Amino acid sequence: VYSCISCCLTQFLVGLVGGDPQMQFFSEVLATVGQQVVLPCQSTTEDDDSSLNFFWYRQLPGETLEILLEAYRASGNDKFRNNKFSMVVHKNRTAPLKIATVSFQDTALYYCVLKDHAELSPISARAKSASPRTAREE
Repeated sequence: VYSCISCCLTQFLVGLVGGDPQMQFFSEVLATVGQQVVLPCQSTTEDDDSSLNFFWYRQLPGETLEILLEAYRASGNDKFRNNKFSMVVHKNRTAPLKIATVSFQDTALYYCVLKDHAELSPISARAKSASPRTAREE
């Protein structure tokens, strides 16, 4: 028997930058409890990359949105880091969120946004326990 967690990641960059809409997508990340997980985030803006400000937000089920991390491309370092969450802004305009030792309490909506370029919309997330099954049992 094993446990797994279903984390939902959504990247909302739907504001307008230079008149062009930004990409919006949703993906689900599945990880075994206790593993490290990296949630991707990449900017599609053509703005000068030295001015990129990335933010990661989390919304736990039934809770309000909370900020996890913020980082600035100019510094290349995350402003906030602890043993659970970390982020670094890379030269290729990515800012993945690293979650160490995933647990069921990490089940949430995760939003990666650029400062002044984001609108947030909720998408459901769930945690589940699973045991190995044959295709017939599912």
